Amino acid sequence: MRPLSRTLVAVGTATLVIGLAAPATAKPAITLTPGDLPRGADVSLPHLEGKTVVDGAVRVKVKAPMLRLLGKSGAAYVVGTANAQGAKGRIYRVAADGTRTLVAKAHPFMSILSRDGGTLVTTRVGRTAASTITVYDVTTATQKDRATFGQYGQALDAQTDRVIIGTTSTTKIWTISTGKVQRVSSDGGYVADLTADVVGTFTKDPYDGGCSEVRKITSGALLWRSCTEQVAAFNADASRIATIGILSDGPGPGRVDARTIDGKHLGRYQVASGWFGAIEFETPTALLLEVNGARKAFTARCTGTACERASALRPAETLRTS
Repeated sequence: MRPLSRTLVAVGTATLVIGLAAPATAKPAITLTPGDLPRGADVSLPHLEGKTVVDGAVRVKVKAPMLRLLGKSGAAYVVGTANAQGAKGRIYRVAADGTRTLVAKAHPFMSILSRDGGTLVTTRVGRTAASTITVYDVTTATQKDRATFGQYGQALDAQTDRVIIGTTSTTKIWTISTGKVQRVSSDGGYVADLTADVVGTFTKDPYDGGCSEVRKITSGALLWRSCTEQVAAFNADASRIATIGILSDGPGPGRVDARTIDGKHLGRYQVASGWFGAIEFETPTALLLEVNGARKAFTARCTGTACERASALRPAETLRTS
């Protein structure tokens, strides 16, 4: 799993997307409400249901005021916890019997897990623009290395002993075994998948007219570009993307678009009064969307213009006003 943006989308009435192919006409928006969606199969990926990790028949309850499931590591689960104020973050390896092993003291939303589940990378931003990025071996719960990066560096993804790091103006790959740091883009990275060899960058601050670009990490080849949208999730081989507004800000986006990597529009999904939380691909084509509506919350599964409900209904999350 990847860290996921929880931001409100500011969008206009039209979306300009420039890929390697001509821009595609957007599909009509589908408003996701429980009463309009058929009930489909439950989510197949490991996920949280309240305070319980659910993975098929496995149920593991984790007691903490705030939880985030980072992913699976072997037969165990990597779970981040925090107190009710979002402080005192801890990352644990949790076995199916509920046994916890502390891996790191770090904020759950500033931590990522490699796709193979073996490497945890945490980011801690200090009082200056310097960030401390620490790499842990999940299986042994030991620290492998630590380094400091300027310009508010943040780990975007990890693979074996490589970590890709985005700063406000560059994107770099840090190879743990050698200590080598290699620049892969002169633009600031905000999302990446090392396995799929893709990185998303901003050409400059989006609030100052910057655009989003997705390129191959190894070759630098441009795959997709937009000045109104940014990537929220890649599917496994990065042939498809989920996008949200480029000026996202707030609890979560109100609209998500599904596209092929060359810009073909596949579907548009929106919440009438609410926002989307987690956004991820369940399969190469099916997108999972955590919907927080006016009164009810649930997970929707969308493929193209077809959507269904993939979870039970639960009370909608209420935003704090003070």
